[in-house]
Order: sequence, then C-alpha cells, then structure tokens
Amino acid sequence: MSPVESAGQPAAPLAARPLEVVANCWLVGHRNAESLLQCNTYLRVFDDGGPPLRVCVDPGSRLDFPQVSANLRALVGDLAEIQAFSLNHQDPDVVGNSEHLCTANPRVRMLVTEDVWRLVRHLGIQPGGVEFANPGRSRWFTVDNRKRWQLVPTPFCHFRGAMAFYDPELRVLFSGDLFGGVNQLGRVHLFAEPGDWAGVAQFHQIYMPSREVLQYAVRQIRALDPPVEVIAPQHGHVISGALVEQFLDQLYQLPVGRDLLVAELDETYLQGYQQAVIELLEWAEQTMEPAEIRQRLADSTVEDGLEQLLHWDGPDARLRGGGYSALLMVFLRLTGGEPLEFVNAARAHVLSICSLHGLPIPPIGTGVE
Repeated sequence: MSPVESAGQPAAPLAARPLEVVANCWLVGHRNAESLLQCNTYLRVFDDGGPPLRVCVDPGSRLDFPQVSANLRALVGDLAEIQAFSLNHQDPDVVGNSEHLCTANPRVRMLVTEDVWRLVRHLGIQPGGVEFANPGRSRWFTVDNRKRWQLVPTPFCHFRGAMAFYDPELRVLFSGDLFGGVNQLGRVHLFAEPGDWAGVAQFHQIYMPSREVLQYAVRQIRALDPPVEVIAPQHGHVISGALVEQFLDQLYQLPVGRDLLVAELDETYLQGYQQAVIELLEWAEQTMEPAEIRQRLADSTVEDGLEQLLHWDGPDARLRGGGYSALLMVFLRLTGGEPLEFVNAARAHVLSICSLHGLPIPPIGTGVE
C-alpha cells in the first residue's frame, strides 16, 4: 500500500506512486511538478469480503496515461481488473484514458449522465456497458448491484450534465471540476492547505459561468447525509478536514464568470484593485528599475486599453476604473518577454494579493507552461 500523505505535511514534489486519500481510495493521476494544472484520477476499491470491485473515477488525460497506467497496475496488477469507470463530464482531460480501459477490459462499464454520453460517444469509446446516472429516476446509484453512490447534480459546473458522485461509506465526494484548482509550479502535495484557495478561486473564475450555479452545487453538497469529509476534485488538491466547510463557504460567495462582467463596472472593487496594483509594482521594483516599469505601463504602442484605465499622478500609478482588467494588463505588461521564473513568481504574487484583499482574480495565466 502506498504511503498516506497527511494534511499539514510540507508541500514537496511527490514521487511517482499511488497516493492514498482514505482507505480503499487512491489518487492515481500524474502529480506533475512542471504543470500548473494537475489532472486527478482516482481508484475506488470496494472490498467487502467478496471479489473486489474496482472503479476508476475520471480516467484522465492521454498525456498522463503512462503514469496513470503505472499507478493503477501497482494497485490492481492489470488494467483488465478495472470493472467500471465514472465520468463527471466530457472534457479530454477527464475522458482521455477511457479508451485504454475499454481496450483492456471489453466488459468494463461506464457510469455517466445522458448529457455527457451524448458527446462522449463521438470519441468512438466502446465500453462493455453504459449505466446512466439520472437523479430524476433516483438520487442513488448502485455500483455493480453491491455498493451505492449518491448522485450530486452540479449543472453548469462547468457543463450542463456534470455529475458528482458521493461515496457515503468513505464520505468522499468525487466532484469533478467543482473545487478544482490550479497550483503553483512544484506544489503538487496531495491535501489542500489554506493557501491553495487562491488557485481554486482562479480556476472557478475562469471556467464557471456564474455564482448562482456554484451556490446551487454547494447547497446540494451541504444536504448530503452523512456530511462530506473529503472532496476529491479532478484538478488541484484533495480537500479534507476543516477546509471542507471553509472552502464551501468561500465558494458560495465567489464571483465567477458573468459576475465578473458586473464587477468590471462595480466601484466596490476599485479601491482594492488600486492597492493590488501598488503592491504588484512594489514587488516588481525588487528586480526592475522604476523607469523601466513606468515605460512599460505608459507604452502607447500596446493596444490593450490600459491608458484609459490607468494614469500617472507624479510617480504613482492611479486607476480610473476597470480594476479587474487593469490588474491583468499591468501583469501582462510587466511579465512580457520575461523568463518563466519571473512570470510564475509574479503570478503567485497576484494570487496572494487578490486573496488578501478579497478580489476577483483576473485570468493571469493557467495555460501552457
């Protein structure tokens, strides 16, 4: 059995191995220290004295298959021993390895909603059977007629047919993209720490459509009985202990998606973004000359509209409005052409500033490393 990493341990890059979340549940995805976005695949083993039932949750990206395969084999011996797999939604980072599981075991069953299957089938994936998770028929889902998972609809988080699966025996919620987060490079520890909220907030502000849909999902989760003790998302870190309730509270209040279009015009945040710009510029002055910083921010040849949002009051940069966009533009101008190490350090600083001041986090880069 692989070692268990407990909450509170130092955040250090992990060796390539299965990581035990709780008894009979492991994270088997690739903990890639060189990536900002971890794709979390899980293995749940039902072992009640009969033949073990092994279910893979969100098989993951094809890019990660060598490591996912090695981790699964370390636990079950052969991919043919995986009897079922579940899909939260149809994105390639979720379903990419499904074809490998179907090839290894032609009888493997897929657990999925009709909305998700309607799109997944176009990938040509051919499981041995498809079992639809339909809460309109029952909020409970029987896995191989032996164990039950509770269905937790999370519509529009971030797909209409997204479905989270709750394992009441382990009190683990497999939440898909909900509660997913980006991480700082090198920080791929298993269990979330309080500082990881910034990455969760940014991920949701980029990919989730509105605060209303998040609030609906949070209400569904809080209604579960017994209460959730562990949230296992498809990205970022596993959330456990006191952070479950803390992150539920914070997610319920988080403006995302279209809410940020309103926030763009909302003077409520302008003072906070003014302070964020000041703190970012103070940080940049540790490695850049003030004259170079001003030249970058005042460059009229860059057609991003910053000159309409920011003006100079003597040596100081002042915001006229649009703080959400202005902070993003300042970040992009400061980091343009700079080494990746500088860009990542600036990104981490912006995440920290926004978290400290309770500001919506602009999309400061969660793409290709």
